[in-house]
Amino acid sequence: MKMIIIGLVVGLGIGGGVFFFMKGQAPAPVAEAPRAAPSEEGEEGAAVERVADAEPGGDGPQDDGGIYELEPFIVNLADITKVRYLKITVKLDLVRSKHAEDLNNNLPQIRDTLILLLSSKDFAAIRTVEGKMELRDEILQRVNAIFRSNKVKMAYFTDFVTQ
Repeated sequence: MKMIIIGLVVGLGIGGGVFFFMKGQAPAPVAEAPRAAPSEEGEEGAAVERVADAEPGGDGPQDDGGIYELEPFIVNLADITKVRYLKITVKLDLVRSKHAEDLNNNLPQIRDTLILLLSSKDFAAIRTVEGKMELRDEILQRVNAIFRSNKVKMAYFTDFVTQ
């Protein structure tokens, strides 16, 4: 009995050592700029995060637009037989950094459009990779329709959970 306990303790110790060793090998996280201040109405959902706008190793910012993270969306899916939820975080890759102001000014319209789009989907439509890619393309089209031009290059999912 003592040998089993000693074996378990040694095994857990080795497993913990391997875990911490592998965890230390992860690439360094990208530094992020502080969040934008909330809008005048105090709406917390108006905060948009500027993640990257500088060329690595370059002399200064490159006008690549950067990546902007929208606040997470949590919506009911349109399934009739079962109550299902979708939690999704979307990042938008803007064409130019000057479009950031347009994004902030149209944030309520963007969130409304995306909430209506996401809640119109059922689980079967978004559970496959193809369904997720189609949803991502629809998000890109709807956001650019608000701007009436192609100000967003790409939409990315950084969190996608269905229940």
